[in-house]
Amino acid sequence: MTRNEGQASVILDNVCKLIQKKVHADNVLLVEKFAKALYSNMSKEDLAHRNDSDLYGAALSLWNSLEKNNSDDAVVRVFNPEVAKDGWQSSHTIVEIIAKDMPFLVDSVRMAMTRANIASHLLLHSPLKIQRDKNAKITGISSLKAEQESTSTKTVFFIEIDRQTDAKVIESFKKELESVLVDVSIAVEDWQPIREKLIAVTKDLPKRHHNNNESEVAETVEFLDWLAKDNFTLMGYREYELSPVQGDYQLKGKKGTSLGLMKNTDEEHSRLLSELPEVARQEARSSNLLILTKTNSVSRVHRPAYIDYVGIKRFDDAGNVIGEDRFLGLFSSSFYNNSAADVPVLKSKINRIMEMCDFAKGTHAYKAVLNILETYPRDELVQAREADLLEVAMGVLQVQERDMCRIFVRKDAYGRFFSCMVYVPRERYNTALRRETQRILANAFNSDEKVEFTTFFSESTLARTHYTVRVTDNNIEYNVKD
Repeated sequence: MTRNEGQASVILDNVCKLIQKKVHADNVLLVEKFAKALYSNMSKEDLAHRNDSDLYGAALSLWNSLEKNNSDDAVVRVFNPEVAKDGWQSSHTIVEIIAKDMPFLVDSVRMAMTRANIASHLLLHSPLKIQRDKNAKITGISSLKAEQESTSTKTVFFIEIDRQTDAKVIESFKKELESVLVDVSIAVEDWQPIREKLIAVTKDLPKRHHNNNESEVAETVEFLDWLAKDNFTLMGYREYELSPVQGDYQLKGKKGTSLGLMKNTDEEHSRLLSELPEVARQEARSSNLLILTKTNSVSRVHRPAYIDYVGIKRFDDAGNVIGEDRFLGLFSSSFYNNSAADVPVLKSKINRIMEMCDFAKGTHAYKAVLNILETYPRDELVQAREADLLEVAMGVLQVQERDMCRIFVRKDAYGRFFSCMVYVPRERYNTALRRETQRILANAFNSDEKVEFTTFFSESTLARTHYTVRVTDNNIEYNVKD
C-alpha cells in the first residue's frame, strides 16, 4: 500500500467515525453508506489531502439535501460553506445537485461550467437507488446495479469550483444550472414520443403527396430509419405549416405539436419567407423531401455543438410545399466516425458526385477524388450542394502535390455563417498561421464572433483546416481571390 492509499483509508475511516459519533442513530448506517458511495470515485491523491471533518460536513450537507428532496424536481445549491454556519469549510465554492437520474446529466453540467468559464477542482457524482417509506423518509440506498427495490433513482453531485464571492454571480450560475437540468429533463422525457413521431412520419412518407421518384423516397426513408436506430440523439420536434399571406409565404408552428426542447420556444411564432436569403427561399419551396442543416443554437444538453435540424417537407396534391415535420437533435458519433458509405443519403450523394466527374472508375484520379469526399467534414457533406462539393474536390486534387495554398468558401443557405476550407502544405501549418487566418477571415466577413476551426491531417501533403465564420449580415458578398 502506498503512503497516499494509507492516508486515504485512514481519512475515510475517520469520516465514518464522525458519522457514527454525530449522526442520529436511526440514520448512521444510511449516512455512512451514502458517504462511502459519494467518495468511492474520489482519487486516493485527492482524499489524502483532505480534512476528515470537512469531508464529513460535505457528505452530511448533501445527505440532508437528498433527504428533503422527495420529488422529481432538481435541487441546486451553490454556496461558500463556513464553519460557524455550516459546520465545515472549503477554500472553493461548493455546488450541490440532486436530480432524477437521467442520461446526459454529467456532460450537461460540465458544459454549463465551461460556458460560465468556471473551473471545477473536484466533481463527484453518484447515481443511487432511493427507498422511502410512506412518510417520505429514506429507508434504503444502493447503487443502480443492486437488486434492491426503490421508489426513485437520483444522481447526486458534489462539485468544487473556483471561489466565487459575488452573490449575483453565484445566483446567476445557480439559475443556469437549474435551466440546464430542465432542458435535460424535457429532452429525455420526450425522447420516446419524438422517436415514435419520427417512425410514424417515416412510415407515412411513401403515401404522401410529392413529385419525387421512388428512389428518392426510398433513400429518404432509409435515412430516417437509420436516424431512428440511435444514430441521432432526438431532442425536439414540431410540425410547421407553410401558407400564402399577402404576396408572401408564412411558416408557422402548429399548436399542440411541440415535443422536447421545442416546448421552450414560442409554438406559434411565424416567419415570412421573404426574410430569408434567396437560396433559402428557393430551398424552402423546392421539391426536395429533406432539409438538413444546423440551427443557430449551441446545445446545452449532451454535447456543445450546434443543434442539427432534420426537416421532412409536406406537399399538397399539386406538389406545393405546405409544411414540414421538424426534428432537432445531434448526430451520434457513428455519423462522424463511420465511413460515409455507411450513412444513407451521404452514400448516394457521393455516388452522384462521382458520376459527375470525368474520371474513369478505378483510376488514380477517381480514387483521389473519392478519398477527398469521404474524408471531408461530415456536416459539410450533408449541407453543401453536390456541384459545390465536386468543385472543391477537383480544386483540392489540383493542388495536392503542389506547394501552394487554397481556400474554398461556402455561404450557408440561411446566411448565418461562412464555411471556409483552407488547404496549406502541412509543413507550413502552425498555430501562428491558424490564428492569422482566423483574424483575416473575421475581418473579411465583418464578424465579431470567435472563428471556430478544426484541423485535419492525413497522408496527403496538405493540411486542411475548416473555419466557420458566423455573421449577422446574411447579404455579405465575397470574392475568394481578394
